[in-house]
Amino acid sequence: MHGSADSRVQELQERLDAIGWGLLFLFFAALALPSGTTEYAAVAILGGLMLALNAVRIALDVSVRWFAVVLGASMLVGGGAALQGVKLDLVILFFLFAGLIAIASAFRPSAHRSPESPGRLA
Repeated sequence: MHGSADSRVQELQERLDAIGWGLLFLFFAALALPSGTTEYAAVAILGGLMLALNAVRIALDVSVRWFAVVLGASMLVGGGAALQGVKLDLVILFFLFAGLIAIASAFRPSAHRSPESPGRLA
C-alpha cells in the first residue's frame, strides 16, 4: 500500500512540475510582448500563479520548488510595480529574493540537525 501512495505523490509532483515549466515558458512569452501594460500585467499574473502553485504544493504536503517561489515573487513584485509606473529590474529582484531566502533558510530548523548540537549535522 505504501508503494502506491509514493507513486501517487510522485505523479502529483510531476504534474505540478509540468505546470511550473509551462508557467516559466509563458513568462518568457510575456517578456516578448511589447513593453507596456499588457506585458506588466502578464508578468504579474504569471508570478502570482507561480506562487499559487507552490501554495498548492504546501497544501498537498508536496515539496516546494524554491526557484519557482523566488521567480514568482520577483515577477509579481516587478510586474505589479511596473503597472504602478515604477520600473524594477526583474533580474535584480530575483537575486534579491534568492539571497533573502538563502539567508533565511540558514535559520530554519533542519531534520538533519541533532537536538544536542543545533549547528551540527547528525
